[in-house]
Amino acid sequence: MSRSHRFLLLLVRGILLLLVPAGTHGLSCEPRFTTTNKNHRIGSIIDRRSTLLVLTTAAPAFAKCTDIDSCREIGDERIAKDLVENPVVRLDSGVRYKVLQPGVAGQVVKTGSSIDMIFTISRAGGQYMYSQGFGYETTDTGIGGGSQKDLGLDFLRVDSVGSHSAVPVGIEQALVGMQKGERRRLEIPPEVGLETSNWNPAPKTKLGKQSIMVYQRILNGFGSQPPFPAPLIWEVEVTRIRT
Repeated sequence: MSRSHRFLLLLVRGILLLLVPAGTHGLSCEPRFTTTNKNHRIGSIIDRRSTLLVLTTAAPAFAKCTDIDSCREIGDERIAKDLVENPVVRLDSGVRYKVLQPGVAGQVVKTGSSIDMIFTISRAGGQYMYSQGFGYETTDTGIGGGSQKDLGLDFLRVDSVGSHSAVPVGIEQALVGMQKGERRRLEIPPEVGLETSNWNPAPKTKLGKQSIMVYQRILNGFGSQPPFPAPLIWEVEVTRIRT
């Protein structure tokens, strides 16, 4: 094959690659989760670096951007559209939440309800702390000491929403009105945070316990660092409404 023919083939190949949508040849910018717990945490951190204002679910179709200015414009349009269709809700206690996934119409959580839920907690900067039922942790299979990811296998039972024992006050406030299958992202200020439930739900892993210790030092201050009222970011999903 002549040099001119090889050049022509390379040129055609380059044009075809430019025409293929990003993501179909490994260029997707979406966070990817692999089977290792470390990478689950990395994916979780990437996800939580986005604020309550931006959903991580699929966005509606918009024209493709061609340069930085058009990409920024399209991004602003998406955020504005989402704010109208799915606004951030602010409670009197300072809790803020955003619905990530709608639930099944029917029974809703109310004060005194008994429910099952799954959750994950991170700091406002995106650092993963611990979770239950989201698939980021492992649970005992009961077979020969084996373990596997806890997605669909583990959950937290709250016997009475409003008792301030199983979950913090801020979480109880945000649970009220939720339906089965509904998922919300919550910003919980420390005034209605883990201290109000005696630091329950408690982490089960060494990493989770260390994360709590670090968070307590941030709240209380350490060394030359003054106390700081850092909020926590939760994602919660109601998997069952028992009563």
